[in-house]
Formats: sequence, C-alpha cells, structure tokens
Amino acid sequence: MRMNLQQQINNLFAIQQQEWRQLRHVIEDMKHIPKKQFDWCDAFSVRVDYNIGRLRSNTTKNTVDANRTACFLCEPNRPPEQKGIPFLDKYLILCNPHPILEQHITVVLHSHVPQRIRRKINDMLTLAEALPNYIVFYNGAKSGASAPDHFHFQAGKKIPLLLQGDNELRSCLVIESESKAETAALFEDVYQYLHQPNEDEPMMNIVAFTQNNKYTIHVFPRKAKRPKQYDLTGSKQLRVTPGALDMAGLFTTIREEDFEKITKQDIEDIYAQVSRQVIG
Repeated sequence: MRMNLQQQINNLFAIQQQEWRQLRHVIEDMKHIPKKQFDWCDAFSVRVDYNIGRLRSNTTKNTVDANRTACFLCEPNRPPEQKGIPFLDKYLILCNPHPILEQHITVVLHSHVPQRIRRKINDMLTLAEALPNYIVFYNGAKSGASAPDHFHFQAGKKIPLLLQGDNELRSCLVIESESKAETAALFEDVYQYLHQPNEDEPMMNIVAFTQNNKYTIHVFPRKAKRPKQYDLTGSKQLRVTPGALDMAGLFTTIREEDFEKITKQDIEDIYAQVSRQVIG
C-alpha cells in the first residue's frame, strides 16, 4: 500500500534523526525551550520562545546575504546527511535543521529562482490539503525569508496560536473557501490589491491551512522587514526579525537577553512598525 504524505514525513523524520545527529539533538532540545505568553483579553495571544537552535539559522542567513553564491537550499550546499521527499515533481521536502514547530519541514523548489509566491500559491494549498494537521507558511523575500534567492515555503504541526486571524495589533487578510481554485483566485485579488508599482512582490507573510472542509489563507501585509529595535544598542536592542510565525503569534528569540526583556508593549510596538494597515 502506498504511504500518504504524512506517513512519508513521519518516516523521514524517524530516519533522519537516526542518521543526522545535529537534527536529533535540536529536536530533543525543542522539548525544553523556555516559553512565555502574553494575552490581550480573549482576542489574541502571543507566545515568545527562547530557541537557541535558531541561532545557527540566523548566522547562515547573514552569510547568504553576504555571499549570494552559497545558497544553502541548493543541493550541492545542503548538509550531506539531509535527505528529502519529492513533492509535485518540482519540490523536495526536507527536515528543517533549525525547527520552530514540531515536524518543521522546508519545501524547496528544485530550481534556484527568487522567492516569489504569486504563481505558486496553489502548491501551498495542495500541501495544506495533503497535511491537514499542518500549517504551511511563506516568508516574502523582504519579510523574513532566510533564503530570498531560492524559492521555498515551510510547514509544521498546527497549534491553535497560529490560526489566529485579524486583530487590533496587526493586519491579517483572511481568505476562506471550500474550493481550492476559488481560494487561489481570491489570493490573486489580494495580491493585486497589495502590489505597488516597481516592486517585485508585495511585502507579506502567508499562513495556509485546511480546517472544517475549508481552505484558509492568512495574508499578513508588511511595511518593514524589522523594527527599529533591531539596530539599537545596549539594553534597547531586540534582535527580532518577524516572519510568518511571529506575525501569526509565535515570536522566536535566539538570545536569552531578548527573551528575558521582551514585553507586551514591545510586541505591540513591533507589530505597529512592521505590519501594513489595510483599509477595506
């Protein structure tokens, strides 16, 4: 009997943890990371994780920014231990070696082409359909992507925190339909609405998932890559570059001092700086 995609991913993680010591250790460490949560009445919650395992990912990103020829998603530059599962005959599903979520995967296009979602939103929805217990997410090239020169999206096990829609802290455009084709068409309308002249792609993050026999896309319009606190010095500095999961409600810090000092007011301010308000 042919295994479904979820079974294939389960097997991939089991085998990779046996053969790839780094992945095994970081997944074990994930079980013990410090967490804290801020709530805004019953309307919205944000969890902040201190995830030291993301430090190497951040360092790798800076290296790629400085040397665009060393793309860590291209096959020759990936760790030799890293194996994958073909998807839609044009992607490879990989275990993410710097996970934020349980069973965190990166879905990498075979071709080295820039991070542009417009013609690939249907692929995201197809993955969400095949993995109903996952969310699928996308970071735009100027909105938190770790490899802006190589198209990819990511996915991981659902948690309720990441299914939150619009609220007063940041914009979230919600698309929902029982039809995958209609969902993709509505996304195209949103894309066109957000698109500005002379830009390759609107600044945005995307979360997609299926639930209650519906396809759902959350689009987080952006106006800045990171808040001003990132470039401050001393006690005022917060090294936070929000991506799709941060915009949805899961902040990840890679320095202990940032985890300890970030406050509810900081999160409100960060959202206000990076989220683009949309008037409907």
